[in-house]
Amino acid sequence: MFCLFLCSFASGCMALPVLMNIKQVIEQRQCSGVWTHKDELPIEIDLGKKCWYHSVFACPILRQQTSESNPPMKLICGHVISRDALNKLTNAGKLKCPYCPMEQNPSHAKQIYF
Repeated sequence: MFCLFLCSFASGCMALPVLMNIKQVIEQRQCSGVWTHKDELPIEIDLGKKCWYHSVFACPILRQQTSESNPPMKLICGHVISRDALNKLTNAGKLKCPYCPMEQNPSHAKQIYF
């Protein structure tokens, strides 16, 4: 837990200068509508692999813990399943989400990191 705290602290220290620069540019250009929600960032900040944290995620379909060879995949609809489940649920190049009625192309699923 302490290691996670240190990584979170280090991430904040790396992101703060970027966020301060963005704030300054927004104020100079008077673009107050860029941030529409308090919990939203207008850009993605790359913190490098050393700040990636992968917690334990069990696929709700196969009930198996994800791993590097079977990572969690986010579907277009926002639901998350393992890559193995994604492959098993794919039929004729289409995937129907097991939680909602959305049909999608399996290649549009993105690997996520917790």
